[in-house]
Amino acid sequence: MTRMLVLGIETSGLEGSVAIVRDEVCLAEKRLNQVGRRHAQALVLEIGELLKAYSLTPRDVNLVAVSRGPGSFTGLRVGMVCAKTFAYATGCRFIAVDTFAAIAENAPGDITRLFVIEDAQRDDLFVGEYARNSLHQWSQVSPIQIISRDVFLQSRRDMAIVTGPGVAKVEAETGLDHWLQDPGIRQPRALTIASLGRLHEQSTGDVALTRETDFWRASPFYLRLSAAEEKLATTIQAEIP
Repeated sequence: MTRMLVLGIETSGLEGSVAIVRDEVCLAEKRLNQVGRRHAQALVLEIGELLKAYSLTPRDVNLVAVSRGPGSFTGLRVGMVCAKTFAYATGCRFIAVDTFAAIAENAPGDITRLFVIEDAQRDDLFVGEYARNSLHQWSQVSPIQIISRDVFLQSRRDMAIVTGPGVAKVEAETGLDHWLQDPGIRQPRALTIASLGRLHEQSTGDVALTRETDFWRASPFYLRLSAAEEKLATTIQAEIP
């Protein structure tokens, strides 16, 4: 079997990271500083240093996997641009990975169903529901959506497990019941992004490109415009006679 070297990029939230995975072995995972998460040029330098530390070059990478969201507008754009540019420049394969699926992957093995939440600003949450299939892999139960914080807390099932960066927004008011309490496993990791990308590549093989595997068409998963984009759209609309 051909060995596979995967570069994982995770810039969706406050704790960005990059990772190098060879087959099922993580060679290295590095947390990004604030600059590295917000500027594509700095992120490229971080990746270059990580590869160099293991005597690797960009062209040694077979697949680049990037977190596609939901998450930070700026962070997702930086990560996506970096991954697309890397794939274009090196000729390696590309995949955009569901950030919430990567977060679900961190959950303990005895959990079979959970909600993943992230702060969507304006007192809203991004909410995704996931369940393990017959192969013990996570699959999405329903499309990720935006729900107000209060509606989510009132409507979720009493025994549902909840994880994700958005837990920090609600746990103080509602107690720790049913939240995954370790903040570390609520965050997406570049290692998991890389691992999920590798598994997808192995399971699908050479098939037609999709929006997730074609870097020309891939884009961050936002669900709605940023506040700045909404303001611009409103301004333009107001100026139309």
